[in-house]
Amino acid sequence: EVKINKVQAYRKALKLKQYDIAKILGISVVMYSKKERKETPFTDIEKVKLLNHFKQYFSNETIDSLFF
Repeated sequence: EVKINKVQAYRKALKLKQYDIAKILGISVVMYSKKERKETPFTDIEKVKLLNHFKQYFSNETIDSLFF
């Protein structure tokens, strides 16, 4: 089963660079890249920050729909 990476899809839809999201999360671009590729998991705090950012544009998103 191929799961769509919504974080990556939304970032690209909003024409944001990995740098932009890394800055929102307060982490390095290298670390964000690993998390976006699912090599390293997002922390709960990072998940909330991402949800809050993306909800401005995609109001129906929830933690579950974004990450699970």
